[in-house]
Parts: sequence; structure tokens; C-alpha cells
Amino acid sequence: MFVVGSQFAELPSSGSVLPKKEKPDPFVKASPIQEISALAGAEKPTASPGQNDSSTGQGVDGQPLLLSLPVGKWNGKGLQFEDFALEKGPLSEGQIEELVLAAIKSSDPVERRRAFDRILQEMQQDSFTVEQAMTIRKAMANNKASGEQWRDFDYAWGANDPEAAVAYIEQIPDRYRNGYTGNMLPGLASVEPQIAIDLVAEMEGDLQRRMTGRLIEGLADNDIGVATEYVFGLAENEDPHATQHMRKLAREVVDNEGLEGGLSWAENLEEGPLQGAALWQVANEFTNEDPEAASQWAEQFVGQDQNARLFGEVVREWDDREAAEAWVASLEPSQGQRDALSAVFGFKGAHQPHEAVQEIIDMPVSQDRDFAINGFISGLAVQDGESAVIWAAEISDPGMRQAAMIRAGRHFFRQDQQAAMDWFAASDLPEASLSQMAGVKVD
Repeated sequence: MFVVGSQFAELPSSGSVLPKKEKPDPFVKASPIQEISALAGAEKPTASPGQNDSSTGQGVDGQPLLLSLPVGKWNGKGLQFEDFALEKGPLSEGQIEELVLAAIKSSDPVERRRAFDRILQEMQQDSFTVEQAMTIRKAMANNKASGEQWRDFDYAWGANDPEAAVAYIEQIPDRYRNGYTGNMLPGLASVEPQIAIDLVAEMEGDLQRRMTGRLIEGLADNDIGVATEYVFGLAENEDPHATQHMRKLAREVVDNEGLEGGLSWAENLEEGPLQGAALWQVANEFTNEDPEAASQWAEQFVGQDQNARLFGEVVREWDDREAAEAWVASLEPSQGQRDALSAVFGFKGAHQPHEAVQEIIDMPVSQDRDFAINGFISGLAVQDGESAVIWAAEISDPGMRQAAMIRAGRHFFRQDQQAAMDWFAASDLPEASLSQMAGVKVD
């Protein structure tokens, strides 16, 4: 089993999206924000106290409008990029403002990209200062930078000046803090994984869950092995979202390493639920690229119940419905084959309900029939919750039947609350399930 340990901070960084500066000396163990706040500006000029005050405005991605700078108007003339060359030294405040303005306002998409890339280049220099970062942020906010530009800037700041970027968490107004932290965190994790891990560990609840996803992005940029150990550590600590986080990591691995690398990584994970989640996600990516090859690859997992859900994923992502059904019919009886059958009927429930009903009627009572109905109601409930709950009651397995009725009931309550309440009163569902379907608190 993978173990999460302090070695994260010592592992070599590789695969980062942006070039990195030399790493600082190891941090003294303390609260991540406290320790980095103390270091921020130790070697770099800091902004004056008033520079971090927020104004009443707001940027496109929820970033604060800091100081009130005049909104620029681009005159349409192209930049002379040689005037901003790296060899000419650090960018001045005026040059930064001009580049930001061009990056946002220029009508030439190539010029916009070149201008913003030059800003990101500046952030990778050892001479880059907190004062420059504040100038960029203010110019971006006042000229309504796009959400993508904010994400790129915040990531780059976390990756290239982690001390100052983390210290800024305490300075940014509360209402903008989560957006900024979510943008910056992957960059931080790509160069200082343990600091990023400790930062997320201090969070709680849904915020921690969401930030864990962003953390995983950066850990994967740093080292896939580090990211994998981290997710296995979450499972060891009984994180209820560990499977969801493993699927997130699988997407990152495929993005970073390509499909072949993703397949190799997932197949070599330790067997268990987390490997099942990784293979499930990789099956999604594989089927989108080559469904026939993906179906052949999936067949090696027939009979492995932990990996059953990847068969349904192949079916759901296969555009050729006839070919998908033929493949499911060819599979040996197994949990995977039944999961795939459920996916087939999920599509039919949404698009061919009358055809599906006749096929289900013709089936003998069996596990196959239960799985067919379970998938059928998932597709049907979106448009007809009342019919879906009636069909859910036909499932013979008690546990699956109750779960299916609750799942269909959620749609029924949204579509016709009074009729759904009447149905619930006549059903044999436990009282506690009412809150799951209708959002009604049960004492």
C-alpha cells in the first residue's frame, strides 16, 4: 500500500507545466501559511500595506479589483516585442500595464497570447518581485482579465514564487480567497508538494474536498508517483471521497502521459477499489478515442468484480449503439457484463423507452433483469419520474430495489412533489429516505 510521508518535499519535481526557479531551503515545520508568510518578501520587495486592499469591483473570475487604476483602451497598434525582451532587464510598472492591456484588449489573438506569455516569462525570473505581481493583478482586475488568464497567472505565481503566493492567501479578501487558492494551489503543488498537502490538510468539509481535487492536479504535474501515494493515503485515512479523487488523478495522468501511459499506470496499481476507479476513468478516455480497441482491452477484466464498472463506462461512451449491444451480448456472464447491460438499458430508457419496456417484460426474473431495470430507470427518470419509480419496484433484489426507488424518486419529487408524496406514503420505503429524495428533514 502506498504511504504518504514527509518524503514528498524531497522528491524531484518533474513534468511541471512551467519552468521553475531554484527551490528555497527546506521550510521549518509549521503551519504552511504561517511559515510561508514569514518567508514571503525575505528576498523580494513587498508591496506597500495599501496595495492589498480590495475595492468594490470584481474581476471576471471573482478576483478583487485592488487599487483603482484607469481602465485602458487599446489603440489597436501592435506591440514592439523587442522592447520587452528578457535581456533588457525586469519589466517596469508601465511595461507590465501595457502588456496586460494588450493581452486583454488586443484584437489580434496572436498578440494577446504573446503579451500574456511575456508576463508569464517574467514570473519565471529570479528577479521577479511581489511588487510586480501586485501590478499585474491590479492591471488584470481593472481591465477584466478572463477566467483562463486568472487561472494561468495564479498557477504561475504558485509555481514560481510559492512563498509570496501562499502569503497572499491571508491578504486577499475572504470572498475571493477560495477562487484564488483553487487557482494557485496546483502551481504550488507542482514545486512544493508537501507545503500544498499541509495547506489542504488544514481545511475542512466541502472546501477541503474541492481543494483536494486542485491539489491532485499539481501533484500530478510534480510527480505521478507522489500524487498516487497521496490518493492511496487518503483511502487509508478513510476519506469518503477517495474514489472520486482517484478518478480525478486518472484524468490527470492521461492528460500528462497520454492514453498509453495512463493505461500502464492504472493496470499496475495495487488491486482494489482505487484501481477499479482508475481503470473506470481510463476506460472512459480510451473509449472516446477508440471504442473497439477499448472493448477488447476491457475483456481482460471479465470476472473481476472490483473492475465491473468499467464495462458500463465503455458502453456509455460508445457512440455506435448497435456495436455496443453486440459486444455486451458476447461477454461471458459476470458482474461486468451485467453492469454493461445496465448501461445499455440506461440509454434505451432515455431514448427508446417503449422498446426497452418490451425487452424487460420478455426477460425472466433474474440478476440480468434487475440490472436491466436498474439502468432503464436511470435513463427514464429524467423525463418520467412517476413511471421510473413504478418500474424500480419491479427489481427483485431488495437492496438494489430500494436504492433504485430512491434514485428515481428524486426526479419524481422535482417533477411533481404532491404526486411523489402520495407515492411515498404508499411505498414501503423507510421514513429516512424522504430527505434523500425530497430534501425534507425527517426527525
